[in-house]
Amino acid sequence: MKMQLGNFPVTWFQPEKGNEKEYTVVIYHGWGGSGQSFFEMAGETVKEGFNTIVPELIYHETRSPLENPFDKKTMQKYFWETIFNSINEFEDFINACKLDKKKLILVGSSMGGFIACGIHAAHPEIAGLVCVNGSGSFLYTEKLFRKMDNRDFLSGADVELFKKYDPMGKVRSDSPVLLIHGDKDNIVPIEGQKHFYDYLLQTDENNRVTFKIHNNVNHKFTSEMVNEVIQWIKKIG
Repeated sequence: MKMQLGNFPVTWFQPEKGNEKEYTVVIYHGWGGSGQSFFEMAGETVKEGFNTIVPELIYHETRSPLENPFDKKTMQKYFWETIFNSINEFEDFINACKLDKKKLILVGSSMGGFIACGIHAAHPEIAGLVCVNGSGSFLYTEKLFRKMDNRDFLSGADVELFKKYDPMGKVRSDSPVLLIHGDKDNIVPIEGQKHFYDYLLQTDENNRVTFKIHNNVNHKFTSEMVNEVIQWIKKIG
């Protein structure tokens, strides 16, 4: 069901009565995409009894959409701005949706994975994190992006901005984390995901972090990946 909760347009999938789990899943989509591309996955999580919310993100769908999001300069200007904005507005978002952080599982794909990682780092109460083809190592991954695009290095001010939001050095949660990535990803390099995974392992005393690499897979959220996410969420809930 599409609805407007405060300033946030969302699509909310509710399980059948008698089948409700206590956890809510929030799914963040990727750059230039839309929440609608994850409605099928939301249908799977709601079948398992999880309330599932797919929010619209700034500069997408009805929230000041960009005319040509895949233009290089447009992407470079608004990609991180979308991520940082989504992290900033999270507190207002959960208040509008009346959600309990301790009963919340975040799932993000590509840019949505960056968003989910950033929110998880800032809110350690969150029950679980799934990042697919994204990264929780912001500054490191931005350096990879700039190398791929033959762009200049970051300025000192840019570095400070990234450090403000970068999950690296900030994750204090002991909640379970699932990282998934295709090893042939030529959009978001798997090295950024690996860098974040290595960081999480430093404090992973209870084997809470899982990293699944899919061989010969480019920047895709495959049906196999979706199934892995569903099975992982079921273990939490």
